[in-house]
Amino acid sequence: MSLNSEEAFKLFYESHASKVRGLLFRLVGEASLSDLTQETFMKAWEYRERFRGESEASTWLYRIAYNCAVDFLRRSGKARENLQIDLVTDTLEKNISDKEIANLALKSLDIEHRAVAVLFYIEDQPIKDIAVILELPEGTVKSRLNHARNKMSEVLTKKGVKL
Repeated sequence: MSLNSEEAFKLFYESHASKVRGLLFRLVGEASLSDLTQETFMKAWEYRERFRGESEASTWLYRIAYNCAVDFLRRSGKARENLQIDLVTDTLEKNISDKEIANLALKSLDIEHRAVAVLFYIEDQPIKDIAVILELPEGTVKSRLNHARNKMSEVLTKKGVKL
């Protein structure tokens, strides 16, 4: 039994949507999350013939999602804007969970370092795959990961989190 294009797209979407949304959420936050998810899948479907099968489909899709996120941040003028951790009020700090602190630390990173940290720590991607997704040399991925670790550690230490 063969699938028509609509059924194939639906299966493709269902098998990858939660991971793509998770990546996009961690890269750009909630703003335009649905639009960026839709844009990612529409581009993937439009250019599906370009997928050569040299990597996993998820790796290829992550690359498209990353590009959509970077384009969105550039269009909105937020490419270099980091979330200011110090904006968290004292009241909020008293009630903030470990997960929220970790998310704040991630958002303190610029997009290039945040992408590497999210793919490595949250999406459990190996450095080799991250290099493919982001089209970077493995050494650059390692360097960005080290920078991300140091920056997040600094932010968490300022917030009183013992590592």
